Amino acid sequence: MSNRIAALHVQRQENITALEAVLASAGANDLTAEQQAEYDRLTAEDDRITANISREEDMERRRAAAAKPIAALPGGPSRASVPAQAEQKLEAGVKFSRFTQAVAATRGHGGMEAICAHAEKTWGSSFALEAADNMQQSVDVQGGFLVNTDYSSDLIDALRPLVVVRKMGARSVPMPKGNLTTRKKTGTSAATWGGERAAISTSAPTVGNVTLRAKKLAGLVPISNELLSFSSIQTDAFVRDDLVESMAIAEDQQFIRGAGSDVAPTGIRYLAAAANILKSTPALTVQGVRSDLGRMELALTNKNVPMMSPGWILNPTVISFLQDLQTANGNLAFPEMQSGLLRGKPFASTTSVPSNLGANGNQSEIYLCDFAQIMLGDAIQTTLAVSTEASYVDNEGVTRSAFQNDETLVRVIEHVDLGTRYDAAISVITDAAWFPGAIAGQ
Repeated sequence: MSNRIAALHVQRQENITALEAVLASAGANDLTAEQQAEYDRLTAEDDRITANISREEDMERRRAAAAKPIAALPGGPSRASVPAQAEQKLEAGVKFSRFTQAVAATRGHGGMEAICAHAEKTWGSSFALEAADNMQQSVDVQGGFLVNTDYSSDLIDALRPLVVVRKMGARSVPMPKGNLTTRKKTGTSAATWGGERAAISTSAPTVGNVTLRAKKLAGLVPISNELLSFSSIQTDAFVRDDLVESMAIAEDQQFIRGAGSDVAPTGIRYLAAAANILKSTPALTVQGVRSDLGRMELALTNKNVPMMSPGWILNPTVISFLQDLQTANGNLAFPEMQSGLLRGKPFASTTSVPSNLGANGNQSEIYLCDFAQIMLGDAIQTTLAVSTEASYVDNEGVTRSAFQNDETLVRVIEHVDLGTRYDAAISVITDAAWFPGAIAGQ
């Protein structure tokens, strides 16, 4: 599906949402003249968008039927293309990695035509033909390339298994214009009993708004020019992993415990309803641990959270403690953890949940969420730039020159935000001094 068709589908969904809002505002009453005029305008807009989608889909079929190999750069030396190869399913992030390598190899000169030509020469006509339309839809902008939806989505797919909130099932929603406002539930509806002719009390869930606004996350990744000179699936994976690693760590930390600001998302720790922030039982016992976990579950189920995709987020130290925890008769308190479950729900391990909190530096936090209620806004529009002259500061605080070190510095910028459709879908235990040996005799 092309970018244009995807954008039209997003517009149509936004239009349908607006139509539904008009009907909802009228309730059981007839539409007012103003509401009817707005409804008619939106239905006409829906017809227009539907017609545009049909026309674009027809054009896409015609382009596919007339597809031909990418031509070499005009006036340039002849390029020996890699022979066509059997189609192979690429791992998540490899397409984005190859796009990055093509931009790095051409230094961004010659625009998308040069990048496409490099792709054909390096990875063969089979990959190049599949990639040509996607690459041509990317845009050469000041300061880099605005990478199209397909390649930006490929980067997100690579991030998913590395970022706990993504991995556990947070729902990725598009922010095509950099923001999204939708309803969220702040309370539940209730049914009532009544006699045969008694009026039925009206009841509806209380709702509010959740607004997602794109926050910029930028990563700088130095890559050896010697590595970039070799074409192999190992190189593809190496470049992808370097690009993804730093962004995944930043996302993981912010999505879990980020306090939030105008430039950074608010993490689930601070999205949780105040009533769902619970303190651990002071006396550390097996029963106390079970009670704490049970209280977290009740905080969600008592608020009728659907529990469609529930899961825990834990520090590795806490996981080790729970895996070794024994009852009085020597049995494991949570034997199902060997199968990746805690009280019947999957758990994920990350050091983005600290284990050095509290006055004595021996406390952590425990998170339980229905991740189906967590909304992860993705602008799905990445900006990519490369430089062989820029400098950067490494992890040890030393300023390094890409030119002096024969490196290419890659800058990747993505835009994301985090929100929840139901604040009660998150519960947190604080002050948990759960670490191996914390209970005497274990």
